[in-house]
Amino acid sequence: MPPKDINYSYPKAVGRGYSVGKIIGRAMVKERFPRWGDYMRILDLVKWKKDGHKELRFCQFYRKDRGTCNDWIFGQGAGHMSIATFYKLIHKAKTNPDYGNFKGAFDKIVILKVRRQRKT
Repeated sequence: MPPKDINYSYPKAVGRGYSVGKIIGRAMVKERFPRWGDYMRILDLVKWKKDGHKELRFCQFYRKDRGTCNDWIFGQGAGHMSIATFYKLIHKAKTNPDYGNFKGAFDKIVILKVRRQRKT
């Protein structure tokens, strides 16, 4: 089932109205923190219906410790995440997204795993 379109309200300084974006790609990575709960980190590729430009959107869902599937709470903006989680999210978006594709979004990004070097 594809994700729903997203409606972004204009800031008050701009005036009334909203823009509509269609999610054309989505990658998700779940992190578990003992005593804190779970975070579902999400990377979306959004195409705006008005002018057709594309943007990346980071967001997250949070669930308290020992929460059920119905306890997820949406949080706009991913805030902060570990470097390893960021790497997993980008890698999943490039290779095996949960929905759609990120075709062309990461063509110029090269991700190299840096290995620890021995001290001499």
